Amino acid sequence: MNRLVDTVCTSISRAEKTRVLDWRFSYSSVRVEEPHLVLVELSREEVKRDLLADLGAVSRGEGPDGAIEIDTGGAAIRIRLLRPKPDSLLWVTTSVADVRREPVHTAELVNQLIMGETAEELKREGDWILARLPDGYHGWICSWYVSAVARATVEEYEARANVRVGSNIGYVLSEPRIGAIPISDIVAGCRLAAGERSDGFREVVLPVDKKGFINNNELEALHPVVPSRSCLVRTAHRFIGVPYQWGGTSAKAFDCSGLVKRVFQLEGVELPRDSDLQAREGSPIPLGELAGALPGDLLFFGEGETIKHVAILIGNGRFIHAYGWVRINSLREDDPLYEQKLASSLLTARSLLGGAR
Repeated sequence: MNRLVDTVCTSISRAEKTRVLDWRFSYSSVRVEEPHLVLVELSREEVKRDLLADLGAVSRGEGPDGAIEIDTGGAAIRIRLLRPKPDSLLWVTTSVADVRREPVHTAELVNQLIMGETAEELKREGDWILARLPDGYHGWICSWYVSAVARATVEEYEARANVRVGSNIGYVLSEPRIGAIPISDIVAGCRLAAGERSDGFREVVLPVDKKGFINNNELEALHPVVPSRSCLVRTAHRFIGVPYQWGGTSAKAFDCSGLVKRVFQLEGVELPRDSDLQAREGSPIPLGELAGALPGDLLFFGEGETIKHVAILIGNGRFIHAYGWVRINSLREDDPLYEQKLASSLLTARSLLGGAR
C-alpha cells in the first residue's frame, strides 16, 4: 500500500508541476482509508485527469459521492473531485476572516477575507472548511467566520449595497448614538446596505441580516471607480502605521502583498494575492529606466530570481510598503528614508496602469 500511495502522490505532484500549480491553487489528500483502499481527494479536474491517465487502471464506476473507484490489481483507489455546491456560497459575516494553510488555529495564516466577501466550500472537517476563494486561492476557514447561504442571497445584498466603509476600522453600533454597545467592528472596503442619514448616523444591514448603526463619517458612497495613480497613492497613504502581519490583507494588519492587493482593489483593480504572482501583472519596467517609473507602479525585491517583497512607488524614489508596519522608504541614498537592504535587492518593477495618471 505504501508503494501505491507513493505512486499516487508522485503522479499528483508531477501533474501540478506540469500545470504550474502549487498548494495555493490545488488541494490534494491521499490516505489509506481501508486495508485495500486508498482515498484520494483533489480540487482540480485537470489533476484528476492526469492521475487517471498515469494509473491506466480499470474503473469500477462512480460512487454515490461522485468518486471514481479504480482497480489496480490487489487494491482499489477511490478518487473524489471536490466540487462546490453550484447554488451556495460561504459569506463572511465577521469583520475579518482568517484563511489558514491547514485546519488548525496554529497553522500558517495565508490569506484573509473581509465582511461581505465570499468563497466556495469544497469540504468540511469538524469546525473547518476547505474553501476556494474567488481568485482560485485555497485555504481553511473556521466555520464561525462564515455562513453558508444561497448565491441569490448574496446577489440580492450586493444589489442593495450602496456604501462602503471609508475609515480604516469602524464600528456598527446597537443604537444611533456615541457610546452605544457595538454589534461588530468593520474594516475599510466592506460594502453595506445603508438607509437614510439621521443625526449623523445611518442604519446599515450587514450580511445575514444583522442590523445596526454606523457614524456617517465612516462611510463613503459606492460609485464606479476609474483607476488612477493619484488615487492609488492616496489610498496607500491612509494605511500608514498599520502593523505588519504575515497573511494580513485588511486594515487591521497587512503583509506586503496583502497591502498591495487591498489598495488596488479599493481602486477598482483586482490583483493576485501574493507578490510572485503580482509580479506577472502589467508590463515590465527595466531597472535602467526606473527613473521614468510613475507613482502607482510596483517594485519587487528578493534574492536571485525569488521575489520576497513588494511595494508601491509614490514618486521621487519613495515607496509605501508593509515592512514591520506600513511605512514610507526610499531607494535614494541621499533620502533620510533610504532603505539600503531593499535598495540592494530590487529585482524588477511593473506598471499596471500604463501611462495613466
